[in-house]
Amino acid sequence: MHRSEFTNYFISLLMICSPFAALPALIGLTNGLSLDEKKRTGLIAGVAVGVILLSMTWVGGIVLQFLGITVPAFQVAGGFVIFLLALSMLNAETSRIKQTTEDQKEAKKKDSIAIVPLAIPIMAGPGAISSVIVGANNFPGVMNLIYLSIAAILVALILGVTLYFSTRFEKLLGQNGINILNRVAGLILSAMAIQTIANGLVGLFPFLTSAP
Repeated sequence: MHRSEFTNYFISLLMICSPFAALPALIGLTNGLSLDEKKRTGLIAGVAVGVILLSMTWVGGIVLQFLGITVPAFQVAGGFVIFLLALSMLNAETSRIKQTTEDQKEAKKKDSIAIVPLAIPIMAGPGAISSVIVGANNFPGVMNLIYLSIAAILVALILGVTLYFSTRFEKLLGQNGINILNRVAGLILSAMAIQTIANGLVGLFPFLTSAP
């Protein structure tokens, strides 16, 4: 796995998990809690995301083989999911793929929302899981899986730190600043999603690369 491939994977995974998109969710769901409780919730969510991403990195491929799903088919499906998430980011909205209205209502009834719905599905949702499984299959081998795991840990660390200082980021950037960052990330992520779909289609239909 080359440095550029590691960088691209890390950036795409970070954008899919979208720490700044999770900020409004954290602030809204922890309304009424003390500052220490909000920080603790952010840290727990970051750890939970790390566990989810690492688990999918090492066992995601096995799950696909068990279900009889080919990697190209999963690339196409995952690419569409990521593209839908990117469209929501471009519109500065929280995708219903990540969290439905029912999830929001249920979260308000719980004492702790760090794992559900904050870690999953808001951050480590279908898009992130799809990206991790595809990455693990595109870069096989123990060393590559270690590199992918490092990227997952870095993403989880950034998420945890961002959520830990959520109140400060909210005041510093404001809602407009967060929306701008989400739109830029959504634009880049949409291009990556199209590339993932294209790679999957070529894998499913090799004749697409045949010269006329």
